[in-house]
Amino acid sequence: MKRGLLRSIVTSVAAVTFVACAASEITDVQSSSATGTGAVVRPQLIECPSSEAASSTAILTPLGGVISAGGVRVQVPAGALLEPQTITLTVPASQYVEIDVSVTGTSHFVFESPIVVTVSYARCGPSDIARRALTAWYIDSDTKEMLEAMSGFDNKLLRTVTFTTGHLSGYALAN
Repeated sequence: MKRGLLRSIVTSVAAVTFVACAASEITDVQSSSATGTGAVVRPQLIECPSSEAASSTAILTPLGGVISAGGVRVQVPAGALLEPQTITLTVPASQYVEIDVSVTGTSHFVFESPIVVTVSYARCGPSDIARRALTAWYIDSDTKEMLEAMSGFDNKLLRTVTFTTGHLSGYALAN
């Protein structure tokens, strides 16, 4: 039991450190100097329709834990929660690669320390997505408005984007 907890803590710390170190390379908004316009290119949510939804609910404690559904993994490190919380992860049927993570009984939830979220885009067919860096965005789940870029890492080999966050909400991938 102690060995598994220690492994989970070490994995969480390593993932958070890795994502934090790569963040500036991943989430910077690029200017379109190649076109000569100097205009800022605003990322767009990637369209990758799926008619399948997935959901998972778990009670996580101050010792941390993992919840996963539909190619998404949410890792809560030890100490991120002050008391047990019921967390629901939903991957809706959508035209976008989006998720929603919530704590029962709250509209917004803030952790004591960052959590690590990994979102798979393996369902997306081969396209120009493979050539562009993807980023994760905090979104308004109803309007799909992109509210804030999340620090993260696009792993092209695994076809995942991993990012850290201190709060639960809706998130989607963009390029």
